[in-house]
Amino acid sequence: MRFFISVIFFAILIFGFSRYAILEEYDLTASQKHFTAIVRGLPGITSAQWKTPISLWAQVSSKAVGSPPNIAKAQQLSDILAERGRTALRQPFCIHIYQGSTNELARSCVY
Repeated sequence: MRFFISVIFFAILIFGFSRYAILEEYDLTASQKHFTAIVRGLPGITSAQWKTPISLWAQVSSKAVGSPPNIAKAQQLSDILAERGRTALRQPFCIHIYQGSTNELARSCVY
């Protein structure tokens, strides 16, 4: 009987955490959607996605930052996008420039 109660308890616990994870998703604001579309349309940007309400990740190709990646170019791009986002979004956020699956090249934040 104890085993059965333990199994039910853990099942409820796992279900509760999975529902919590689903509830953490959020809707983008109109300005976030618009800014993301602009960023995605830039040459050398292969994708742009909000990972959190204040964290925009932009994947770049070698067209944007060179091959091998030029960190100075990546930082310059993130600085420019942060400045453009400052006026477009009017919210604190960070722009992360990355290449490959997780290779973050640069980051700029606006507060």
